[in-house]
Amino acid sequence: MMMNKTALFTAISAVFLSQFAFAGQDYFEARSDAMGGTGVAASNIEGAAFANPALLSLPSMRDQGVTLLLPTLGLDAADKDDMIDKIDLLQDDYDALQTAIDNANPTAVDTYRNALVSDLVSLQDNNAYLSGGIGLSISMPSKGMSWGLLYKTYIDGFGIADISDEDIVLLSTLDPVNPPEIGDLTSQGRVIAGAISDIGVAVSMPLSIVNMPVTVGVTPKIQRLDSFNYGVSANNFDEGDFDGSDYSNDETGFNLDVGIAIEPMHGMVIGLAGRNLIKRELDTVESEGIQATYRVGPTVTVGVAYQWDGFTVTTDLDLLENEKFVGLEGTQYWRVGGEYQAMDWLALRLGYRHDLNDVTANLYSLGTGFVIGKSFKLDLSGMFGNDNAYGAALQTSYHF
Repeated sequence: MMMNKTALFTAISAVFLSQFAFAGQDYFEARSDAMGGTGVAASNIEGAAFANPALLSLPSMRDQGVTLLLPTLGLDAADKDDMIDKIDLLQDDYDALQTAIDNANPTAVDTYRNALVSDLVSLQDNNAYLSGGIGLSISMPSKGMSWGLLYKTYIDGFGIADISDEDIVLLSTLDPVNPPEIGDLTSQGRVIAGAISDIGVAVSMPLSIVNMPVTVGVTPKIQRLDSFNYGVSANNFDEGDFDGSDYSNDETGFNLDVGIAIEPMHGMVIGLAGRNLIKRELDTVESEGIQATYRVGPTVTVGVAYQWDGFTVTTDLDLLENEKFVGLEGTQYWRVGGEYQAMDWLALRLGYRHDLNDVTANLYSLGTGFVIGKSFKLDLSGMFGNDNAYGAALQTSYHF
């Protein structure tokens, strides 16, 4: 069954609409994710290179010494329809139907063709979503130029079940006594995904305007894009095959992040970060007549953070949409979060993010951070939203 690109975009838009909750900032960092994905003004030394390189030179950062973030891991997913389990059941019933036909068993043929029709009907309009990421960084703040080295990979993708009425009609009218040989179903399972991998050097410098701390930062980076388009007959679908060489495409190029941070008063930081300032696009391979285009474009986010007596409150706002695939509406997040440093070794965090375009679900988050010994730190976060969307992030860091 073939579907043109317009029809595909319509189906994908239906999948996205109020269903899923992308990480939004295209990276995972446990403290940031626990605080709603904020970070342009509130990131600490571990996350500054990801969120806003200018933060590395703020007065509060300069005496913190070398910090190694290794690693940060994140994952969020939603399969509210149990699509993967339903496809597994469909494949079992399809194999059983073929066996029944080969054995000329009319009773079993009738049983499994009805089961297969039920499987197909239950899969109509089903979808699933997954994103994941890994990252590491080394940060070296100083009273002069500060710098950091970072690596991160972030992937987001979705699966859809494209169910053909032709299959349902064919199976419903199949004669159990004299059945024909059945070929592959025309109904499809499909995974479309994109990934960004960055290796960059964050450089930050302090300035001063009327004794008010101002810092600027820039992160030139080598960037690899990967796109995936896996579409096969539903009876042959294997979600583990989406990244096979026949279904993937990649391209390596250059990109740039920049940032600025201002501390107008003690405890308050205003930040502005622009990421991926060079727009890049990568077509997927064509699979079963379908092709899409993965896009990485400029995002600009402004943030404000205020800290006093162990409390931190912060908010970030995207000024531009983040369009992941050409032809699909992008996300644009407002984020808010807070942290309470309950003890020297324990921090508690809460957050919330809302997509101003209502493309993805609202997402709530919480997390904690532990300092163990003199140099080791463990951060954890959990996220949850509508339609059984869940996520988690974990990271360890070492401070010298």
